[in-house]
Amino acid sequence: METPNPKRQCRDDFSSIQSPNSVAIAPDFNQNDFDSTISSFLLLPDSPYNSIGCSFDRVLGQVLDSASEASGDDSVRDRLIDRTNKLAFLLLESTKRFSRMRSTHYNYNSWSLPEELTIKVFSGLDTKSLMQASACCTMFRKCSIDPLCYSHIDLKMGGKRVFDEIVCSMIHKAGKELRSLKLGRVISSRKGSSFTSTCLTSVIRNHGFNGGLLRSLQLYNLVSTGTKSLCAMLSVCPNLTDLMIANFDRKQILEQVLKTLTKNPRLLIERLFLQNNIDLIPASGLSSSTVEAFVTSCPSLTWLKLVGFGLKEETARNLAEGFPKLTYMNLSKTPGISGRFLRDLRISCRDSTIKTLILRDCPSLERREIGYFLDSLLNGHFKFIRQIDVTSEVIADGGKEIIVGKYILSKLKEQRSDVTVVAKSVCF
Repeated sequence: METPNPKRQCRDDFSSIQSPNSVAIAPDFNQNDFDSTISSFLLLPDSPYNSIGCSFDRVLGQVLDSASEASGDDSVRDRLIDRTNKLAFLLLESTKRFSRMRSTHYNYNSWSLPEELTIKVFSGLDTKSLMQASACCTMFRKCSIDPLCYSHIDLKMGGKRVFDEIVCSMIHKAGKELRSLKLGRVISSRKGSSFTSTCLTSVIRNHGFNGGLLRSLQLYNLVSTGTKSLCAMLSVCPNLTDLMIANFDRKQILEQVLKTLTKNPRLLIERLFLQNNIDLIPASGLSSSTVEAFVTSCPSLTWLKLVGFGLKEETARNLAEGFPKLTYMNLSKTPGISGRFLRDLRISCRDSTIKTLILRDCPSLERREIGYFLDSLLNGHFKFIRQIDVTSEVIADGGKEIIVGKYILSKLKEQRSDVTVVAKSVCF
């Protein structure tokens, strides 16, 4: 790779300074006289700053008075003050340019790492740190625009908005090097998502989005982003292993996302997290054909979290027993399951690989079914299970709080000490 030449960069910067195209040149303008005047000003001998300030005030006042008296128009003062401000701004900007040039020259000479290693270091920074580093000097800025530096883009925010232009620009810079992408507000907000409904479409159509090597995609609070745009993005990401979509407000998102994923004959997905917007009515469930296709095409799935969807008992059972490597399953806020599928699993899937089972805030969940499931643990079933969570934070609209007897919990502690049950307990 060619080593950057600070001298050539200096010449480029000088050319931009010496050839401003925003100032009209008067016919009687003499560049040499003008340069001589500025040179004399910059080479003024050192003196107390308050003395220089007084001189500025005195001379500027005299010029303003003379111009106003000569023209007889007091508005000339305003125009001269505005012109003086512009000249002061030009001097300040020129000083900043030369300061950056000196910093760049210093960094080129003192920075011990070659450009290739600098880019490698920058590629390990988070997105915010990368942006801060790129603002330090020209050398760092040039290194930071390498596609490798944008292989892991993290633009998830708190309550702030990430504008479409920033999202599109970073994805465009990453090109085919993009490996992971995180977008959106982590904190739920009624103001909408952190980017508009056309952002994902624009990224795909106008910015050459290349998701061929994208492995991880996390999207938060896509309140105003259409399902069509989302599925179009997923369709060009054939090698995804980690997909997270939190707080989406479309009822059919689950069905459409799974259909899009199963169109890929080489689906490698290992972790899937889909969450319906908590402020909406639970989204609709899944057709049996979609579940069957999803289970068949995802043999490597180990982590499944579906929150706030209208899944049926049969669907929950098919998902739990259909993935041979599944170790984590979370079906929280599912209103349509009583827990009967757990009893069926006791028969059809005794040696299930599931280690963590979470059924929080499921209003139809029955204490009897949880009791049957815990009893099967005492009988040696579900050897790999380590954690069960059936707590309910909010009990409303006829929902029932799951209560587990202390007797069965004590028996579990004796016979299955490696299992943790999170639930309210009473003596019975």
